This record gives sequence, structure tokens and C-alpha cells, in this order.
Amino acid sequence: MGKVYPTYKWGVEGDTPSFLHIMPNGLNDPEDPLQVGWGGYHVFGLSPDGETSAWTNWEKPAKDLSDSYGKGFYPDVFNDFAARMEWAEKGEGNTNPVVIVNGKGGYSPVKVSAKAGKTLTLDASRSFGPGGDGLSFRWWVQREAGSYGPAVEITSSTSPKARVRIPEDDKGKTLHIICEVHDSGPFNLVSYKRLIVSVE
Repeated sequence: MGKVYPTYKWGVEGDTPSFLHIMPNGLNDPEDPLQVGWGGYHVFGLSPDGETSAWTNWEKPAKDLSDSYGKGFYPDVFNDFAARMEWAEKGEGNTNPVVIVNGKGGYSPVKVSAKAGKTLTLDASRSFGPGGDGLSFRWWVQREAGSYGPAVEITSSTSPKARVRIPEDDKGKTLHIICEVHDSGPFNLVSYKRLIVSVE
């Protein structure tokens, strides 16, 4: 069906963010709307009808934040679906990297405990591309999903192994750290691993 998909200027399909929110790529848990993923950023509040409460992002600042994430994710979303269309036509093609952090793979978030003021070591060196492609790494903190607001420094944020200095004033808070991995194959496909750090 991808091969025969029509091209027309004003065609619009709805519900794309809802579908992207459940895409299994390791970035977010569909059961937790606070975890920002390809479907955007959401807060619980009043809908545009003025009567219904739901997870939404139609008002600022949630809309601006969601739009910002959407622009950042767009190249990877586009490339992912371009690769899927190639599979639809040829029955073969590049596949997304497999991300393994501290020995744990799969799409579910990894829950980690850490001490305030200490350094947390994260290791994604066992990650791999199914086609043998090279990998590039980026570690970043998704501040909106966690309960600690200030910026957190990550050392070696573009290496397979990263170190995170847990702030002294972070006790009782949570940090959401994302391991983003691209491959060097066609479309430079991406996968993620979310780490939810509870600070003691």
C-alpha cells in the first residue's frame, strides 16, 4: 500500500500525533502522557470545547513546547516512515538500532536509583545495529517528564558511556535521561532508551 499511496497537495490525515505516541521506539511509555515522545508534549487540562478535561496541548506554554519537540523529532519521524515505505515496496531495508543501557534492552524505561551528589555511570556500549551499521549516541535530560527543574550536566554525552552528576539538591526528585542512538545506514534510523532516575 505504501507504493500506491497517492500524492496530493491538500490531503490531510488526522490523528498522526496519537499514532506516533504509541510507536514502540523506546522514547516514551504510551501509558504516561507526561513522557514526551514523537506524539508531542501534553498536560492535563481543559479542552478547546471549554467543557472536557483531557491530556491536551492546544494552549501555551504546552503548545509551544510540543511544537518545539515536534520540529526536533520531525527528521527522524520522516526517515522512519521512509524506511517503512522502502520495506513496503522491496520487502527489505534498514532496521532501527537496538539500544541496551546498563545491560537492559527492550522498549520499557529503565528505572535506576542514585544518590544525591554522586555520579551515575550509564553504559550503552552493547547497543547494536541489526545490519552491522555504525552507531552514534546522544544522552540528554527530558526535564518536562521529571520533577527536577534545573539543568543537569552529562559528561561524554555523545559517547556510548556517559556520566551524570546527580545534583545535591535533587534528593527525592526524579530525572528522565534519554539515550538516543542513530545508525549509519540508510535513513540514519533512530531508537531510544529512557532511564527514570529516582534520587535518594
